[in-house]
Amino acid sequence: MATETYSLAEVLAVAKTHPFYNPEIAYPANAEAIHRLQQLVAEQNAKPELQEQPLLGKKTLYKVIERLTHDVDPRNTYRECSYMSITGGGSGGVPMMFAVDAHENRQQRLQMGKFLKLCGVIQPGDWVLSTHLAGGFYRSLDLMTEIMENAGATVLSAGSYMPPVDVAKSLADYHVNILTGDGSQVVQTVYHISLMAPEDRNRICLEKIVYTSEPLTGPQRAFIKTILGDVKIISVMGSAEAGPWAISSPDLTGEQSVTSNSTDFIIDMRNVLVEIVSPSAVDGVSSSESTVLPEGEQGLIVQTSLQRLRNPLVRYITGDIGSIHPLPDAACAVIPEADREHLRVLRMRGRDHRFSFKWYASYFEFERIDALMREEDCGILQWQIILDRLESTPQATLEIRLLRSPPRDGILSNDDLIKRLEAFFLLFPENEHLFRIVFLDDLKGFERSATAGKVIKFVNRWS
Repeated sequence: MATETYSLAEVLAVAKTHPFYNPEIAYPANAEAIHRLQQLVAEQNAKPELQEQPLLGKKTLYKVIERLTHDVDPRNTYRECSYMSITGGGSGGVPMMFAVDAHENRQQRLQMGKFLKLCGVIQPGDWVLSTHLAGGFYRSLDLMTEIMENAGATVLSAGSYMPPVDVAKSLADYHVNILTGDGSQVVQTVYHISLMAPEDRNRICLEKIVYTSEPLTGPQRAFIKTILGDVKIISVMGSAEAGPWAISSPDLTGEQSVTSNSTDFIIDMRNVLVEIVSPSAVDGVSSSESTVLPEGEQGLIVQTSLQRLRNPLVRYITGDIGSIHPLPDAACAVIPEADREHLRVLRMRGRDHRFSFKWYASYFEFERIDALMREEDCGILQWQIILDRLESTPQATLEIRLLRSPPRDGILSNDDLIKRLEAFFLLFPENEHLFRIVFLDDLKGFERSATAGKVIKFVNRWS
């Protein structure tokens, strides 16, 4: 059943018979039923109307997936021949097991490898060392390893449990020129390299960093370049729901400014359709055409995969903010002419920050906190905020955990940074006993998500 991609008409036809989109349907269609739908679509040759399909919210998807995951009825095809990868679980959330047809998953890995090669991320002779996670039902290690191999690279599968000292030694011993891993793992490895003796550090010749899962902040990017020199910082974006689907590379979209709060990704509209909708569309769960914003305008990212058929992903609200733009001249110089018409730039601005948290009678917006932590003179490589309570009292405590770059010119001292944070979080004698700043030497002191091991930016133990 798996092909490279499916037509939009096929995806929409299957979606109408799937419990993700039709609450009256108990189970996804089996292979024979899907084949009949594909034949019917081919015979009718009707023009698909994507925007007639209602938007799909995360809560709806999670609820249906939870039921299908635990239903052992033989008619439940969701549990058959599936690639299972877990996501979520951060900030107390419930992990989600999104099932992808195993053959569709293999095809997508092959296509993403070709996409990496098309975009010039992987070149002949590249050696890649991956520190991605594996285990606990999380599969980023085998996913990224196979994608890189499909792109033509030779890959060393180090994994997340290899100590940084061994990772650094392997980078030198095997003449590795590309390091890939989650954002936190990349920062941890480069931080270790920064502490090495010059003669040992000089044996490492990294040309590219390919990170996934977590965005690298401006200070993190600046730190990486300070330690590794003229290294290209590249990103692959994906999710359990959609799989890998976008690439960010300075060769395609230019260098990202350390002060920028957005990242430009290249997407292939032959594999994924992206709409930008007004946030008000989600508030009213409207699917009318008027909610789709034109090219260049910023809104919520809505995604339709043309690589998912058995369990379709149609008009899925990702929870991210972004905008669509044409390919820049830099990308046109790399991408073959025959492919350019299918590619677009997705300017990703991060999660939907229409929320905040309250501590000691004051609201603190995540967008403003993130901007503070990104300020270059703060030298913050990783941060975490923990909202808790003081023992069994009704008083809320606020703890900030920080990993900073090594001291250098232009970076605030710990004391000066403490003063800035205390001023931002409105500290005064009445609440100072509820506030704490912890400086860490590595990532071990951060609370991580139960699935991907990502650093959770905001841990809410209060509610």
